[in-house]
Amino acid sequence: MLALALIAAPGRAIAADHFTPLSARVLHAPEPVRGGDGRMHLAYELVLANDSAFPPGPVTVRRIIARAAGKPVETLAGAELEEMMEPFGVVNERTPRTTIQPGGTAKVLMDVSYPAGAPIPRRLDHEIVLSPGPPAAVELSRFTAAPTAVRKRPAVIVAPPLRGPGWVVINGCCAQNTSHRRSLLAIDGGLHAGERYAIDFVQMTPAGQLTEGPADQLASYPFYGDEVLSATAGKVVGVVDRLPDGPINFALPPITAGDAGGNHVVVAMGGGRYAFYAHLVPGSVRVKVGERVRPGQVLGLLGNSGNSNAPHLHFQLMDGPSPLGSEGIPYRFSSFTAEGTLADFPQFFVGGAAARLAGSPRGPRHAELPLNLQIVGLGP
Repeated sequence: MLALALIAAPGRAIAADHFTPLSARVLHAPEPVRGGDGRMHLAYELVLANDSAFPPGPVTVRRIIARAAGKPVETLAGAELEEMMEPFGVVNERTPRTTIQPGGTAKVLMDVSYPAGAPIPRRLDHEIVLSPGPPAAVELSRFTAAPTAVRKRPAVIVAPPLRGPGWVVINGCCAQNTSHRRSLLAIDGGLHAGERYAIDFVQMTPAGQLTEGPADQLASYPFYGDEVLSATAGKVVGVVDRLPDGPINFALPPITAGDAGGNHVVVAMGGGRYAFYAHLVPGSVRVKVGERVRPGQVLGLLGNSGNSNAPHLHFQLMDGPSPLGSEGIPYRFSSFTAEGTLADFPQFFVGGAAARLAGSPRGPRHAELPLNLQIVGLGP
């Protein structure tokens, strides 16, 4: 073999290279957004790959420390790491979710948050701590990886897409492992998180329940058929209005990627941003491709078409016209009223129980993104 000698500039040392059992990268540079808790959030994903070779074997992650300027700003360990980390593909329930098999990959859902007004870092990196390898292993079990810039573009302010009290934010951002946050999908050969900041909106009845009647009937959901409003001005660039409402059995139906949003509307807002409104009632879409829309204009009616197991509005912003093949980007609602946080989601959504509310900020909020399981009043 040919040995190469590295010669450093005078007075400057070259850091030695080291083998590591894992490689790590940030899928998409985080963008700050102020959440409904009043804190600034940086939501993003780490993708880890088991490249161990000396010898190959399973690798267990013990701790991930996000750092800014070399100082820890967020740590995932123990039960929290187990919750926010997940191997791609089939998960073996007998193996810890923090263990990656040889040649395997995993995603880690990160949420670095700061008090409002605190300076947001320009860059982040990550210290990754693994279970020690075999004696005399040549691979490091503690190393720094996955540097990323932090985008400083302010999250855009939009109008709420619905009106009325008691709207529950389902599968919302940022610190929980929800179906939207973990939805990293291979679309057209790329890995994307289009639903990173998406919200599924359902509305409580005055009695605090999801339905008024049998849960498998559309008529039992009083908000079914509510008007869905454009959150922004812009030009309609995508419309589907040909799919039926699906059954309500709380098991998501198999469906193609192109039909996952059901009947839907995509609006180009300008500045590389697009708004997506999904699962609309069949035949209810009131706009056409090429039409310009204004904030508050009715786009269609809330339904249950596409990849939906109960009536709801799926709303998100993204950096391209493809709902799944783009990156989800943050946004803030111009105003909403915080009404509490849902504390018994499974019982409320599937069991028909009345909502039990936990303590949380209440009252008028401005220029914030409602967070997962917050209950909000929208519109005038």
